[in-house]
Order: sequence, then C-alpha cells, then structure tokens
Amino acid sequence: MRNKQIHNLIFKPLKALFPTKFTLYRLFFFLVVNFFIVNTANSYNLQKDTVTINNLIKEAKAKKKNKKEVFKISEDVIALSKKHQYKFGLFKGYFLQGNVLLDDYQYTKALKNFQLAYENAKFLKSDISEAEALFNIAYCYQYLDETTKAVDAYKKCLAKGKQDTLLIADVHTNLGVSYDYSGDYGKAIVHYLESYTLNKALKNNEGLGTSSSNLGQLFSTLKIYDKAIYYLKKSEAIAISLKDTATLCYAYENLGANYLSKNELLKAKFYLEKALKLAKAMNLQEYEIVSLTYSNLGMLAIKNKAFDKAEAYLDTALNIANQKSLTFHKTFALTHQIDLLNKQNKLEEAEEIAQKALDLCRNTNQTPLKVNILEFLKETYAKQGKFEKAFNTQKDALKLEKSLKLEDNLKQVAVLIATRDYDKKKQIENLIKNQKQKVLESKILTQRYTLGFVVFILMILGIFTFISVRNQQLQKRINEDLAQKNHEIEISRIELNKQSQAFSDLNNHKDQIFTIISHDLRKPIGHLSSVLELLENNILDADDFKSFIPQISKNVKDTSEILDSLLFWAKSQLKGFSLKITEQNLFNFINEKTASLQPFAKEKNISIINQINPEVKIKIDAMLSMIIIRNLVLNAIKFSDDNKEIIIQLEEHTNHFELKVKDSGIGMSQEQIDNLFTTKNKSTLGTKKEKGTGLGLYFCNDLVKKCGGEFKVESVLGQGSTFSFTIPKYLS
Repeated sequence: MRNKQIHNLIFKPLKALFPTKFTLYRLFFFLVVNFFIVNTANSYNLQKDTVTINNLIKEAKAKKKNKKEVFKISEDVIALSKKHQYKFGLFKGYFLQGNVLLDDYQYTKALKNFQLAYENAKFLKSDISEAEALFNIAYCYQYLDETTKAVDAYKKCLAKGKQDTLLIADVHTNLGVSYDYSGDYGKAIVHYLESYTLNKALKNNEGLGTSSSNLGQLFSTLKIYDKAIYYLKKSEAIAISLKDTATLCYAYENLGANYLSKNELLKAKFYLEKALKLAKAMNLQEYEIVSLTYSNLGMLAIKNKAFDKAEAYLDTALNIANQKSLTFHKTFALTHQIDLLNKQNKLEEAEEIAQKALDLCRNTNQTPLKVNILEFLKETYAKQGKFEKAFNTQKDALKLEKSLKLEDNLKQVAVLIATRDYDKKKQIENLIKNQKQKVLESKILTQRYTLGFVVFILMILGIFTFISVRNQQLQKRINEDLAQKNHEIEISRIELNKQSQAFSDLNNHKDQIFTIISHDLRKPIGHLSSVLELLENNILDADDFKSFIPQISKNVKDTSEILDSLLFWAKSQLKGFSLKITEQNLFNFINEKTASLQPFAKEKNISIINQINPEVKIKIDAMLSMIIIRNLVLNAIKFSDDNKEIIIQLEEHTNHFELKVKDSGIGMSQEQIDNLFTTKNKSTLGTKKEKGTGLGLYFCNDLVKKCGGEFKVESVLGQGSTFSFTIPKYLS
C-alpha cells in the first residue's frame, strides 16, 4: 500500500504533464533504477579491485620477489587501475615498473614509466609522491647524459620533498654529481657539503659514506690528492662499519687511482686489488667501478712493464664498458690501450685505437682524457716517423692543455670560494639558531613555575591513586603467588612420577640381569659341576668324560661370552665411561672375531660370507664392535635353517658407515620387531632349539647408541632378516 502511495506521489505530476496514454514516465523510472544499479555494481567492483591492487603492491615489495615477478605484478596493477582510473594504483604501478627497468639499466624505458608515475602523482596531491617520481626522472636523465634536464628535475624535487630530509640529502648528492660531471665544481662542492651535513645530522652513515666518497673524487679531479685521500679514507671507514660493499669498492678504487696519480705504486696496487677482490667476492653489479678498477690495474701494470697483465686488464675493462654501454669508461680503457700498444711497438693498432677514442671524446666533455689521447697519439706518430703529424698532434695537445690548466686553476678557486661561502652560511645559520635558543629558554623558564604548581597538585592526587593501586597490586600478587605455588607442586608431582617410572625401568633391568645370572649362567656351570662330580666318584670313566668335552667347551665359551657382554654393558652404564677408538681393517677384524663362531655355523652347514672391501679401514671401539657383531652373527646362525648363507656388508654414506648382517632365516613379525629392543623381549628357540637370553639385541642397541649410532632391523616372516647399525664418521 505504502509503495503505491510513493509511486503516485512521484509519478502523478508526470502524468499531469503527459495526459495522453504515452508512458514516458515509466521509461524515466526504468532509467533511474538502471542507473542506480549500475552505479552500485561499479562501486562494489572498484572497492574489490582497489583491495586487490593494494595487496599486489604489498606483494611486489616482498624481499623474495625477483625482477620478472615484480614486473608482472606492476603490469597487473596498471591494468586494474586503468579500468577504474585509480590514480594511486597507476602511480604505484608505473613506479614499480620503472624501478625494475632501472635495475636492468633500461634508462629510456624507465624514464617513460617514472614520467607517467609523476603525472598520476599530481592527482594525489601528495608532495612526497611527486618528489619520489621526480627524483627517479632526474636519475634517468643523469644516466642518459642529459645533465640540464636532470638538474631541473632535481630542483623540482627539492621544492616538493621538503618533508623528507633523507630524500633531500640524496637529491643534494646527485645534484653535486651532475654539476661535477659538467665541470661546475663550485656548485658541485656546495651540494656535496650540504648532503654531507644533512646525512651527519640524520646519523645516516650510508649517505655520509657516499658524500665523503664524492668529495674525495672531486678533490682528486682537481689534483688535490691529499685532500681527496682524507675524504676517501673517511668513506672507507664508514663503509667497513656498515658492511656496505658497493661504497667500499668505490673507496678502494678511488684511493688506488689517487695513489697511482701520486706514483705511489705499491699503495695503488694494494687498494686496486682489494677493490677487485671485493667486487668479485660479492658479485657486485656496479659495473662502472669494476671497469675503472680494471683500467687502473692496466695503468699500474704498464708502469711496472708487465705488458701481458696490462693487456688482459684493459681488455676486461673494455668488454665491461661495451656490454653496459658506458661511454666514458670505454674511452678511459682505450686511452691506456694506446699507451700499452706504443710500449709494445704495435703502432698501426695504436693509431687506430686513438682515432676511436677521439671519436668517442667528441660527444663528451672530458678534456683531460682528450689531452692524454693526443699525447699518446703524438708518441705513436713519432715512432712511425710521421713527424709532421706528431708535431700537429703535439700542438693540439698543448693548446688543450693550456686551456685545461687555466680552467683547472679557475675551478680550484671556485671550489675554495664555494667552501668559504658555505662555511659563512653555516656560521650565520648557527647564530640565528643560538638566538632562537635563548628566546626558547626564556619561555621555558616561565613555564617551569606554572608547571611546578601543576605538578604539586598532581603529586597529591598521585599519592591517593598510588595507595589505591598498591592495595590492588598486593592482592593480585598474593593470588599470583598462590597460583605459582600450585604450579610448582604440580611440576614436582610430574617429576616424581618420571623418577618413579625410571626407577621401575631400572628395577626391570636388574630382574632381567639376575634372570640371566640365575638361569643362563647357573645352568652350564651346574652341568659342568655334575660331570666333574661323576668323574671324581669314578662313576664316569675317562673315555665317557672325553665325549662330554665338546659340550662342556661349548657351554664354557657361551658362559664366557655372556659374562663379557654383561660386564661390558654394565661398565657402559657407569659415569665416566668412554669409547676406546682404534683404527681397524674391518675385513680382517670381522674375520678374526667371527672365527670362533664357525663351529656353530658348520653344525648347520651355514656359510658366513664377508663382502667388505679388504682395503677399508675405519676407527671403532674394538670391544664394543666385537660384542655387537658376534651377537648379530650368532642370532643369524640361531634362526637360519641348514645350508643357508649369512652375508656381512659395509655401506658408506655422507656422515656415517652402515654395517649389515643379512640372513635367509625364519624372519620376524612386526610385533616381534617392535619388542626387540625392550626388556619385554623374550628369548625364542632357534631352528634347532638353540636357547638365548633374549637380551642380546637389547644390549647391542644400547651400546650402538653409546657411540652415537643407530640400530636398524628389516625382516620378512619366512624370508629372513637384515640387522644393521651405523658408525658415525666423526669417530674418524
């Protein structure tokens, strides 16, 4: 009824407008409802896809993801974000994709992605997001040798990223590099020092190490070598403390290059070899530093007249520069190849390399490198007898060198002025800071009196609160103490139960040992005593006595072996028991210890086959091993039928040896196997009614554990058994 009223309320005016039978108002109603449904569905899909996008972004940041996985995730993020024009997703997607391409040295493609990320960051109204995108745009321009564009982008980044001091420090570092590369050393040092100061304030040792390294390289360029070495040593110390392999490699390479320029060849060799060794050990991906290190090692080898080494080093440097499209590094390596070829009198090849190097120099602002190339080319022409060409080349080199020296002097002055201006600026900033500090101290003094009164009132309230809380805590502590006492009583009860069980097990062991002594030892001794009594009373004559001798001998041996096993096992249970390890030829050892068992085997026509390599020697406890092996072989004889074989084998594994005794006897059921190593195991008669204690295998298992080994049993009822135990290799 109510729905009808609402319908009439909405659509009666429409009917008044359209008195004819034309049902336009119904069409309007359909469009409104349809628009509402579509909007609701789109809103739901946007919310769902937004959650998916954010999860993908988190997944991409996971440390275990490789480049291909991150690139695929970024593509998915971009595709989903485009669907809804989700600007945050587009920013993150392009940013992720740009980083992957940047790591892969694809600077042009990376630049396009960071530019798209920047365009989307503008819609987010987030200065930090824009600053991050601008920083990476500038970085790409820097590596594409578009220095002017790089500087412009870094300056925009400084304006946007004021809230992120760490980002600002990185921007100053890279601006310094840009000015340094273009030869504007005055501006370069201002930004290097700003970066140095910010990183020091932030206690960012990683950034501080980079700033020190950059200052060192700048002073090295200006041939102020002692100042350069001072900053590079600082960079080295910071990199070592942080275990920062890349920065440490840069420090070592630059120190080596500086000492090489100073002609201190031993120090140069020390640092350059350290740089190369570290780069190789850590599989460093900083190809620029690796190429420079090889080139400098080539220069060092040339100075030491080790031309073969120099050729190998320079070829490696050139290959790396070619593979990674490093123009400057390629020119640097070629320059010193000319020097090497001149020394080797390969003059035509030297001339050809020089022309290649000069062609590369035309596209770069590296005048010092060009002077070196011309000097080496002049030497090439002179050795070839082309004196006119040599003269003209020398003329060009001198002209460049004169301009270079003038330029160097001007740059050194600019550096010193910039340093002085920077120091003055810092002094003024410190004065302003001190003045503000005094004003702040005055305000603080006024506030202290007010605060003192407030604190007094709070103290009174605090005392009352303390008394109340203390009473509650006291009651809580009493309850906790009671719970603790109950817990301790429960632990004591459990411990008593464990001790009772252990005592019960020991009692069972004692009963078993007394059973052996009373039954298995008393019986053969009683039998021997009876025979001797008959002989003593002349009831048994000598011939009859001789017929008993084999049986008596067997009983005595059995008794002796049982006693030996019992005594050794009992001794092993004492504190202070230790293994007596000796090296044994296992093949001979087993033959010797099973020789006394051959008579028992012959009674059943059983063959004992030793398949161990006669050359194998291992370290074992002889007594322990003898008891175990004899028990296993006796068991195999006992439970084997006539005319069978018993095989003894040794297998070598990574951490242990495994000794196996195989028989083709009656085998065992799973229930028998489960009880083998417990005191519940009862003696079973052999195939010819032979008797045993039932504890042989129990003792063997215990002895194997003493030497850190493991006892194993494999058996099939009616087919035979394999008993084995492991001997750890650490005994060796």
